[in-house]
Amino acid sequence: MGTDWLLCSYRLPREPSRLRLAVWRRLKRVGAVMIHDGLWVLPTDAKTREDFEWLAEEIEERGGTVMLWQARSLPQGQDSTVVLKFRAEAEARYAAIAQAAKKLARAGKRRGSTARSVEKAMQQLRGLERTLRLERRRDYFRAPGRLEAEGSVEAAALEIRSRARPEMPERRLNAVGN
Repeated sequence: MGTDWLLCSYRLPREPSRLRLAVWRRLKRVGAVMIHDGLWVLPTDAKTREDFEWLAEEIEERGGTVMLWQARSLPQGQDSTVVLKFRAEAEARYAAIAQAAKKLARAGKRRGSTARSVEKAMQQLRGLERTLRLERRRDYFRAPGRLEAEGSVEAAALEIRSRARPEMPERRLNAVGN
C-alpha cells in the first residue's frame, strides 16, 4: 500500500522576487520537498494539509495561482525515493544543528568567561533548541541524525549552564514572572 502525499504547484508574478523567496522559505519551513520542477510534496496528515492550505491562500493573495492535490504513488519505488529525499534533507539540517552545538560547546569550554559571554551563549543555545524543535516537527520520516543533533545540543546546554552563575537563571525567571 502506497503513501498518501499532498502535492503543491504554484506560480507567482516574477516581480517582486521577494514574494517567490517568501513562498520558498515557507515551503522549506514546513519541511516540503521539491520532487520535480516546481512540484512540492508533503506526507498527508491534518497538519500538512493545513500548512499547504495556508500557503495556497498566501500565494493567491499575492496574485499567484496554486494547485493542491492528494495523490498516492503507483510504483512502490517512487515512495521510497521520496522518503529518502525527505530523510536526506532532514539529515543535512540535523548535521548543521549538531555542528553548531559542538562549536558552541567548544566555545563554552574556554576559560575567562564573563557574564556577558555566558548570556550570549545562552541566547545562542536557545536559538539552537528552537531550531531543533522545528526540525523534529518537520522530520516526517525519522532521519538518523536526529539523535546526534539532540545529544550535541544537550551537551552544549550542560557546558553552558555549568558556566552560568547560580543567580543568572533566577534573575531571568524573576524578570519573566513579573
